[in-house]
Amino acid sequence: YHEIVTVLQAIDLFDRFEWRETGRPFIYYGPVGVPPEVDLVARALARATDRDRWTGELRVIKQIPAAAGLGGGSSDAALALRLALPDADDATLADDAAQLGSDVPFFLGPTGRALATGTGTTLAPLAPSPLWVVLVTPTLEIVGKTAALYRGLLPDDFSDGSTVRASVTSRAWPPELPNSFLRQLLDRPEVRYAYDCLWRAGATRVTASGAGPTVFALAASRTEAEMIAARTPTCAGAIRLARSADAPDRDAAGRMALALRGRRD
Repeated sequence: YHEIVTVLQAIDLFDRFEWRETGRPFIYYGPVGVPPEVDLVARALARATDRDRWTGELRVIKQIPAAAGLGGGSSDAALALRLALPDADDATLADDAAQLGSDVPFFLGPTGRALATGTGTTLAPLAPSPLWVVLVTPTLEIVGKTAALYRGLLPDDFSDGSTVRASVTSRAWPPELPNSFLRQLLDRPEVRYAYDCLWRAGATRVTASGAGPTVFALAASRTEAEMIAARTPTCAGAIRLARSADAPDRDAAGRMALALRGRRD
């Protein structure tokens, strides 16, 4: 593993979990387009010790594009862990989450913004930073993406993390948004085009989200975000608007966990 220093920010783009009581043994239907062997929800649900007593059908409806650098699978896995282990304490959940993926613990809460260090599982809550974001996801599949990007890092791609650390001393985002993977991602014509389109659309802060290929621009208001989105050509990729979000709703996860077990209390 590489040591990282990064800011994780939740936004109000989310997948949907749908549960339906059938009176029959539990069945999980994974999201369309996500192979079972990489389905983090299936792996999280498998940690339940009482699954043989569950009933109904659970489906995950994807609204966050898969393998796009937006943490969709990780956020789904965090909710699935809460369903599988409703009585587990925070430390146990965090340990299990880290085994599923380095960014899964963040999506357990208790904050919507955090400084992540180490392998990404050491989290320090940060004050909320209200913002809007314009996301552009190019049509591009990078096989073995994250591993390939780590292998392709050069000495100049590394830093001491001081720019990121300095940015968290206030609620304001820095003028530059460093991402060690950006150089490699911009070698992909589809990512370069989407990235350049956001700058030409009037954005002042643009970078890649995680390991990409999604790129994003920060905006101070909905009006600014809508202006950037309107000026970005649709051929750059799927364009989405979102805003910063708070920690996930633990009560909702608790209610679904009870329902799976045939309880409503």
